[in-house]
Amino acid sequence: MAFGHLLMVFIEVLISNTVSVCKAENAITVQTGSSVQLEIQIDLPTNFNMLVWMNDNSENIVTFFKATVKTKTYNYSLDFNQSTFSLTLKNMQKRDSGLYTAKIFGANNIDVAKHRVSVIDPVDSPVLNWNVTMIAVNACIVNLSCSGHDRTISDSYHSNNCSQKKMTSEMQTLSLYCKEDTVICNYSNPVSWKNDTIQIKQLCNVTPYPRK
Repeated sequence: MAFGHLLMVFIEVLISNTVSVCKAENAITVQTGSSVQLEIQIDLPTNFNMLVWMNDNSENIVTFFKATVKTKTYNYSLDFNQSTFSLTLKNMQKRDSGLYTAKIFGANNIDVAKHRVSVIDPVDSPVLNWNVTMIAVNACIVNLSCSGHDRTISDSYHSNNCSQKKMTSEMQTLSLYCKEDTVICNYSNPVSWKNDTIQIKQLCNVTPYPRK
């Protein structure tokens, strides 16, 4: 009987510890200069003594102990919510990318949040260049190139014949496609997008010369 009771207690503790620990990293991408809010990812026990948010270098950013909050000064300013225990980091820069972890200390020391933050710049405006070859009245072949940063996509359009090309590298996507008679050069990443457009009919009707 005593052995059975001890076994049940052991199983309950094991299940409790397994459920309580935050193991998975939450990936967040934010634009340079913006803010990011980091949330607690599991239900917190009521009997913890201290909660600490720390950065990639295991430096304590915020320490919450007995309703007292201590913070350190970094490149960004921050807000700590004493009700939800969430942490908001402001004016994030690329050097601030990394893993941010929240841990509670008490009867058990438990990770309660893990956020992998990537800070990236918005994309530059893409450039859409073209060269027109007239093949009949109001009909032409348009040779196009869509460029963004260090990558370029090229394609040809026969009057209103549309197709689509896409190039993806790391966090950036460059695409060249046609919607009705409009050709779109789109450059994007997880925090921004920009495009450049032309109308094929207008090119075929107006000028056989390449864009300057």
